[in-house]
Amino acid sequence: MEVKNIEKKVNRTRPYAYSFRVSEEEKRLLDEKVTASGMNRTDYLIRALSDKPIVNIENGNEILAELKRQGNNLNQAVKNNYFGDITEQELLSAVDECKSVYRKLSSAIGGS
Repeated sequence: MEVKNIEKKVNRTRPYAYSFRVSEEEKRLLDEKVTASGMNRTDYLIRALSDKPIVNIENGNEILAELKRQGNNLNQAVKNNYFGDITEQELLSAVDECKSVYRKLSSAIGGS
């Protein structure tokens, strides 16, 4: 009976692991920044290394939920407009609500 050596391959987008040492103060600082970012340590370090902004938005989940609701409202308004069940004013109102939420979100992350 022939026994084949079966090699298990793992397909990962990040196949390399790094380990490094830090001082107590550096550990505290890193842990604080990771916690404040709301990301996991890997995502935080990758963003920091690639010079991507690390933004923590207070009440970000609530803002995102509202943006999704307004997007859903806009989709329904467009659909109803297509079938003639909505006025142009109602459609424009839905668009204005989406713009308002977008401006609030943009302002929260430091946009203009």
